[in-house]
Formats: sequence, structure tokens, C-alpha cells
Amino acid sequence: MDSINKTGLSDLRGAAGAPRFGFSPLSLTVVVITLGVMTPLLFLLWLAVSSGVSHWEHLLKYVLPDAILNTLILLLGVGVLVMLIGAGCAWLVTAFDFPGKRLFSWALLLPLAMPTYIVAFAWLDLLHPIGPVQEVIRSLLGYSNPREFRLPDLRSMTGAILLLGLVLYPYVYLTMRAMFMSQPAHLLEAARTLGLSSTGSFFRVALPMARPALVVGTSLALLETLNDIGASEFLGVNTLTVTVYTTWVTRSDLAAAAQIACSMLTVIILLLALEYYGRKNQRYNSGRQ
Repeated sequence: MDSINKTGLSDLRGAAGAPRFGFSPLSLTVVVITLGVMTPLLFLLWLAVSSGVSHWEHLLKYVLPDAILNTLILLLGVGVLVMLIGAGCAWLVTAFDFPGKRLFSWALLLPLAMPTYIVAFAWLDLLHPIGPVQEVIRSLLGYSNPREFRLPDLRSMTGAILLLGLVLYPYVYLTMRAMFMSQPAHLLEAARTLGLSSTGSFFRVALPMARPALVVGTSLALLETLNDIGASEFLGVNTLTVTVYTTWVTRSDLAAAAQIACSMLTVIILLLALEYYGRKNQRYNSGRQ
């Protein structure tokens, strides 16, 4: 009986797919796809390293400080804005009932369908000093020409933060709305029973429980911000991505562009680590111990 059991167990282990040496078609496919994805990155790293130190000295002294500072300011501003808009709208459509709620909940996703540079072009044309919006404002205030009154120019860091935030907040809205809908209702009811208002319940119960979703959504929005080139260049913000493009296309210096792109990897790795941290703690809001 013991020999039969041992034989049966060994057969079961073999049938269950015990690890074997060699390549299966599936593993070979994965290796080929991985090499295909990694080849451009490896070539970029090789190009950046093999181009010499002189490029790095010039970039570190004249190019990277301004580009890195602009990129960090843009990421910080967009991050704050998408968290405020995304989390606020998600809580509004989840915790409250009002006319048009269903339409409103879906309409908040529409900015994802619009390219950022198209949105930037449209808003800049709409808010032009001689555009319709400023003409109406001047007529209401009693001014006759743009020299007497004009709104701040959108071609600035502030304009870029505002426009990118208005386009990318749905990343936070989607993740936060899903988390708010999955939170146990009895926790919010208990908070209100203890005397917390709707605002207090949001900040002290709902928001801390949804913090992993907030981190994930914000990380995705920041990756899109770092990836953007059309809107940033159009609005006059010299980010790392814009610097890579101008160095390659305008100056025809592929080696310097590769080195700037490699410096972006640090920012990307930090954002991916932030997103991984959010996913790692996703179970925090499940309500199960």
C-alpha cells in the first residue's frame, strides 16, 4: 500500500506540472517578447554610456537643472490638482444623490478621450486676449481693450498645471470611485452615529481607507504628465521630455537626447515604486482582517 501511495503521489506531482528544465513554447514566447521590449531601452542605455563624458558635463551644467526643476514643479502641481479634483468628484458621485448623478458620473471620464495638446490649443484659443471669454469679461467690467484688462497667460507653468490636471484627473477619479463604492457602508454609518458630518466622515474614514487607490491613480496621472510633450511644448514649459525632443530633432544630437532620456528613468522608477506601494497596500481598504 505504501509503495502504491508513493507511486501515486509521484504521478500526481508530475501531472501537476513539476518544474522541468528546458524551454516550453510559452516560456520561449515570453522571452522573445521581453527581449523585443527591452531592446530599445538597452540600445538607449548603450548610446548614452558610449557617447563620452563631455555630453554629460554640458547637460549637467546647462540643460538638466532647468529641465529637472520644471519637471518636478509640473509633477507636483498636477499631482495636487488631480488628487483634489479626482477624489472630490469621486466622493461627490458616490456619497450623495442629486439630479443627473448618473450622467455626471460618466461625463467626468470624458477628459480621458481628449489629447492634452488639443485641450491646450482649445483653451488657449478660448481664453485669448481677443477671444470670446475675455471680450465678455471686459464688456461686463467696462473695459474696452486688452491693454486695460486681460487674464493671465496660459502659456506658463501655472497654465500647464491647470490644463494637464483638468485632463488627467480621471485616473484618480476612477480608482477612488471604485474604492469608495467597495467600502463597507456600516463604517460610514458608525462614523455619522458618533457625530461626524459628511465632511468629517470623508477625511477621517473614507479617505484614509482609499489611500492606496489615491496613490495608484495619482501615479498613473504623473506618468502621463511626464510622458506628455505636445501640451508642455505648446505652453512653453521646458520639461525633461520636451528637452529630449528638442535635443534630438532641433539639435540633431541623438547621444545627448539618449542621456537626458536616461536621466528621466530615475523619475519614472520613483513613480513606479510609488504605484507599486499603492498596489501592495490595496487590501487596506477591503474591510477584511
